Amino acid sequence: MSLLGPAGNRMAAALGRGEGTGREARGLERRAGWAVAAGVTAVSFAALLVRLSSAPAEALAFYRLGMALGVLLPWSLLFRREAYRRLTRAEWGLGLMAGLFLGLHYVTWFYSLQHTSVLSSTVLVTLQPFFVLAIGYGLWRRRVTARAAVGLALAIAGGLLIGGGDLQVATSSLRGDLLALGAAALVSVYLVVGEVQRRRQELLSYVCVVYGTAVGVIGLMALARGVPLAGFAARDWWLFAGLAVGPTLLGHTVFNWALAYVPASRVAVAILGEPVGATLWAWLFLAEVPTGVQLAGAALILAGVGWYQAAAAPSLSVHGLSIPEDPEGGSGVPPGRR
Repeated sequence: MSLLGPAGNRMAAALGRGEGTGREARGLERRAGWAVAAGVTAVSFAALLVRLSSAPAEALAFYRLGMALGVLLPWSLLFRREAYRRLTRAEWGLGLMAGLFLGLHYVTWFYSLQHTSVLSSTVLVTLQPFFVLAIGYGLWRRRVTARAAVGLALAIAGGLLIGGGDLQVATSSLRGDLLALGAAALVSVYLVVGEVQRRRQELLSYVCVVYGTAVGVIGLMALARGVPLAGFAARDWWLFAGLAVGPTLLGHTVFNWALAYVPASRVAVAILGEPVGATLWAWLFLAEVPTGVQLAGAALILAGVGWYQAAAAPSLSVHGLSIPEDPEGGSGVPPGRR
């Protein structure tokens, strides 16, 4: 199912056959870019909703993904059931891998927050673009232009300013800092696998496999640690639903749609804008007035993300791929045909 509608499906199919023009390809990438921006806005509400909830982190993640899956899976089985039958064993494996890494990302990040400060963990986990770029170079020898690197550096610097420079270096927090870096690496694999798989698999079947696997991983972790997944107040259930609708359905699901048309590195860099939205919502709804330094950091992030997106050269074709081919230049069945 394409969010672009029938016209978008025809366009994607034409591009997959090599019939699309550079103008059509740029149009798809432009739409995907705006969709990613909207997704970042949706994801930025996560911190506010988590702050308002009294439920443990494992329950928040479990129901955030589980409720979204409850919305998407029936629709997928009713209208896109054939998409599951067409999946090869390798494609099933990639979907399960993405879900495993997404679930492990949440698990690792939760453990990180127990061993280091929230600011340290948040700053370190936002280093995911470096891991995405490293994976892209390792698989396809993708390189970052000097101009794009400047934008990435500005965005990272802005994140450090918003975090207040509170990176702890004491031995007691080293474990948590390393776990936060691990969480960044794990979510980076999830994004790269999404770029690979979304070039050849339609959206609903893909995200249902991914979210279902992640829910299973988080559920097993909660069971192993004795974390309750029931008995919450009505307020928490409304917050679970908010996390499912906003950061998951309108956030991560939109990111996964966009990965069919833009590289994972551009999505990862755009996600660096999440703290800007989180700061704004905390100001509006929690009366947490940002400092001048945090406002400067927000401005740097927005400038850096915009600079990177403008400097990252758009591809003039949108194709599917088969590993180890580069998603920006491979061949295969476009998602509009699947």
